[in-house]
Amino acid sequence: MGWFKKTLAKVGVGSAGVGIALPSGDTKQGSEIDVVLTVTGGEVAQQVNAISLSLQCDFMGWEQVRSQGEQGRKQQRRRKTCALHQWSLPDAFTINAGEERVFHTAFILPQTTPLSLGDGKVWLEARLDIPLAKDASGKVDLAVKPDDTLDTVLDTFEQTGFRITSVKNEEVERQPLPFSQILTLEPVAGDLSSRFREVTLTVMRQSGQCELQLVFKPQGEGIGAMVGRLTGSGNIKRTLMLDTAATAESISLQVSDLLSAVSQ
Repeated sequence: MGWFKKTLAKVGVGSAGVGIALPSGDTKQGSEIDVVLTVTGGEVAQQVNAISLSLQCDFMGWEQVRSQGEQGRKQQRRRKTCALHQWSLPDAFTINAGEERVFHTAFILPQTTPLSLGDGKVWLEARLDIPLAKDASGKVDLAVKPDDTLDTVLDTFEQTGFRITSVKNEEVERQPLPFSQILTLEPVAGDLSSRFREVTLTVMRQSGQCELQLVFKPQGEGIGAMVGRLTGSGNIKRTLMLDTAATAESISLQVSDLLSAVSQ
């Protein structure tokens, strides 16, 4: 029976497990996140060499596909995964059958972590490195909130008459991360509502700075407007660099000034 249990543990049946809890519940960009890991022994004692943790998110991208005998290249859209931050608890230990052990760790949620809006997900995954056996893993989803700078930016847009209509994590090239989060906002009130049908907002992070890349897409009817929408020829592009150490009043004023200038 002992041999049979050990054999099952090697393929993940009756082996150790790991659970994750975030006691503070504060998942704001740039905040410190406390993590509690609970390792529970299975039906036999097992050696755990390390506990590996990874903060991950998903995004939409393209992959090359080609069936056997098919000529040329073909691409299809698929959901991909990006590891935003990784670390480990390297101390090895033995978890006995039915035993429960608790571990504490913490990490800083990167400023580049995408917001939990739209269909994109952010999660923390923990994995037990168990020699000669199937690694056990567990995960927990995070509801990521904007940091103070981005929260002020979005609040200013709302006060100016905008609302968020879609949020997408899209694959990009030649960036620190393989994707960018693109927020689409629609002006439903105010001066911009008669001139623009929407604005897309992409946030880029640098040391101590938050760069806003905005594309304003004009209203219009007829063939000319339709062609402009397809080609983007009528779009207005603006970039605004914000100091994350600035006050909320200063950040709000800079965003308001940019929107006022565009509306003229």
